[in-house]
Amino acid sequence: MGEAIITTSAMESEGPAENATLSSVGAAITEALCAGWQDIRRHHPDVPDAVVTMGTRHGKRLWAHFWAKQWSLTGGETVPEVWIAAEGLARGAADVMGSLLHEAAHGRCSTRGEEDCNAAQYHNKFFRDSAQVLGLSVERSERKGYSITSITDIARQRYREPIAALEAAIRAERTIPASGVTASGKTRRDTNYRPASCQCRPVRTLRAATGTWEGPPVICGGCNKPFVMTS
Repeated sequence: MGEAIITTSAMESEGPAENATLSSVGAAITEALCAGWQDIRRHHPDVPDAVVTMGTRHGKRLWAHFWAKQWSLTGGETVPEVWIAAEGLARGAADVMGSLLHEAAHGRCSTRGEEDCNAAQYHNKFFRDSAQVLGLSVERSERKGYSITSITDIARQRYREPIAALEAAIRAERTIPASGVTASGKTRRDTNYRPASCQCRPVRTLRAATGTWEGPPVICGGCNKPFVMTS
């Protein structure tokens, strides 16, 4: 995709030289991801070419996704997207390669016209078979079908070069912010409203932010008893 790969010697330097390469950290990782995707396609030509990107999860619980017809080329053709969560880099290069293979299994099904996953992200037998062809072990979950995959030893050996390139490129890892922390590092105010009840008969119920009920007692004017959070 044209981004320059950062050399190990540049990344291990100290002082201003290191700061000069910092803006290229993400480009080097993306370049290695692109190379990994192309290596998968070399072994499996029925995996489609795609725009490979990397970004943050923004609270979503996923490491990657394949999405058909998400990018429009200047000539008008629509092509797929392969997206990798930067937070998943901390799992290590082999598992990141496993994520690429998982999405390649979706891509292979797309090429073959197989509906391998529904809107609820239930992975069916088409996906299972495709994932196994690509060198993944597959487990079944109750809610999402054959969605649990991991890279096998055979695939680790087959893709040892792109895995090594990923390992060299991953010089930084995207951290997962603590729950309730904003992008500026401040704690987000809890605006979820919780019910609380008093001791009146019939019971009176109010809803307010959690912090309201955790602060000084809110006294009911009917029974003169404090409201107590019920859930």
